[in-house]
This record gives sequence, C-alpha cells and structure tokens, in this order.
Amino acid sequence: LQGTGHMSRLPAILIGVAAALPASLAFSPSQLSAGLLARKAACFEHPRQGLRGGGGGAVTMAAKGSILDSHLHVWSDGKAPFPWAAGNEPPKDLQGAATVESLLGDMDKSGVAGALIVQPINHKFDHSYVEECMKKYPSRLKGMCLANPNQTPEAACSELRRLKEAGFVGVRFNPGLWPEGKAMDDEVGKALYTTAGELGMVVGFMCFTGLDKRVGSIISLLEASPETQAVIDHFGFFRQDGEAKEEVWAKLLALSQYPQVHVKTSAFFRVSGDPYPYQDLWLRVRALVQAFGSDRLLYGSDFPFVQQQCGYKRAAEALSVVRWGNEDALLNEKEYSDVMRGTFTKLFGSFQ
Repeated sequence: LQGTGHMSRLPAILIGVAAALPASLAFSPSQLSAGLLARKAACFEHPRQGLRGGGGGAVTMAAKGSILDSHLHVWSDGKAPFPWAAGNEPPKDLQGAATVESLLGDMDKSGVAGALIVQPINHKFDHSYVEECMKKYPSRLKGMCLANPNQTPEAACSELRRLKEAGFVGVRFNPGLWPEGKAMDDEVGKALYTTAGELGMVVGFMCFTGLDKRVGSIISLLEASPETQAVIDHFGFFRQDGEAKEEVWAKLLALSQYPQVHVKTSAFFRVSGDPYPYQDLWLRVRALVQAFGSDRLLYGSDFPFVQQQCGYKRAAEALSVVRWGNEDALLNEKEYSDVMRGTFTKLFGSFQ
C-alpha cells in the first residue's frame, strides 16, 4: 500500500477487524497487492483507461437500471396537503430539491432501478407524503417509516401495523426521538421491535452521534427478538468530531456475530475524511465484507444530502472502483452485486 496514503490507516482498520472477528474470518493484509488502491484511484483520474483486472479484461460497470438504493429521503414543497413538521423545515438550499419527481429524474440518469425512502424528519410522524409517493410509483419506490416512541406500546404498535398495511417495509429507530432519560430498548422500543419482526418489517438504526453510544440498547433489542431483521445506517457513524473512532468501528464489526444484523455502506461523504471517491473507506468496505458477508451489506446514497457533495450519479458509481475482477478484488462481482442490489431484495422484497 506504499504510495497510496493508506499505510498509516491500515493498522487501525485491521486492529478493529482482528478484535471483532473469530480466527476463521481473519483478514490478512496480504490479500491486497501493493499499489492496489493507487491503481483503483487512477481509474477516476484517467477514466478512459477503464477498470481492468490482472488478466486484462475490462470490468463492466453495473448495467443500467440494476442498482437499488437502500437509503434516501424525499419531502414535499412544504405546502398543503403535505406541510413540513413545525421546527423541522429542510435546509433552505434543499427545500425544493427533494421532491419525488427530482429523485426519479436522478435515478433515471444514474441507472438506479428502485429505492427505499426513509421517512424524513421534515415530516416527522406524518407519513402521508411518502405513502403518496409509494402508491404513485410502486415499481420504483418502497418506504421505511419512523417509529414514534412517544406513545404507549399499544398505540405505537397499532400505528406500526397501519403503516405496514399502507405498504411500508421497514421502520426507523431514531434514538434522538426517545423521551429524555429513555433508551431504544425501553418498553415501547421492545414492543415496536418485536412487532416489526412479527410483521416482517426491517428495523433501521440511525446512530447519528455514534454507534458506541447506542450499541447497548441495540444488543438488548437484538437479543429480545432475534427474528427481527436489523440494519445499521451509514457505517454506524464511526466518524465523529472530524476523525475516525476505531473503538466505534470495532463495535460495528462486533455486531457481525448477530446474523440478523446488516450494515448500510451508505452516505460515504458523512464518514469519510477524503474527497470523492472516498479512498479511506475502501478497506473498511472490505473489512465489512469479511465480518458480515456481502449479503448483509447494502448501498445507500443519502439523497438529497449527497447532492451537496459528490452528486447522486457519482455516489452510485463510488463502489464500482472497489471492484476489480480478479483475486485482488476488494469486491468481486458477486459481492458487488449483493451490496448494490441483492441484499436490498432479500430484506425489502422485489418491486412490482
């Protein structure tokens, strides 16, 4: 890895892997050939050269329409009948950028066939706009609703059942919405988590302030209802206060011991210290494959926020460079297919 700028990063990443994985899944630096990351980065600097494996055969990009985006948001223009929640208005420069029409236009340009809309905080517990989007475009869009922990367990679960009937395939747990002094594994959280499993709904965990602060309650829920499928958003937000926290990263990898846990390799711009194509995440993606298996990882863009970073289309292409097509691959073709579409279908089902 000399000359790539990653030599200093590699030990910490591998230490995190070693601390979390059984010996049978050990990840050896010898799996990466010297200069591999530099060669991959060169594909972005010299796109006409294409992506080539050791045998000289070009690695084709994902076929148009084959990508499934597991993490994005849409919201209305703020006017009736879909007003924003008071005090939760979108950033001014994104207020008109996240309508479903804007999203579908970007999906079409980027080869994204379908997507999971995660209920935005801008509409809080009013799911009517996302419901409308799913009903209007059932062949392109699915939805993950937002858990309301400020109700009785009975009322919260009743609302979850209603949203399941409305077509939602998952439910997001945002710990910041729990009452002060309460955690996600309180009485309401456990009831919602268990009910989600009974309904076949996936639970997504949004640990914006770092997985380490929430992992105790997550493990409590995992063990209370092992049949419920769970997803950790955005690499577990292991990057905090402008630096990668290896202790947080190790806690994410340690969750691989629970077979129901999946990870979104999403919102690269939120957890990378590098500009596009986010080279400092490539080895971490490989570490996640080693720990969880590619069939427990999902790609996600974090639209519309990604528009202020690399843009929607380039985000969908970021993992293409990690693929190589030979024994040196950080992602081989099967792994790439799992992350970009296969795991999505396994968890959320196919489109109509």
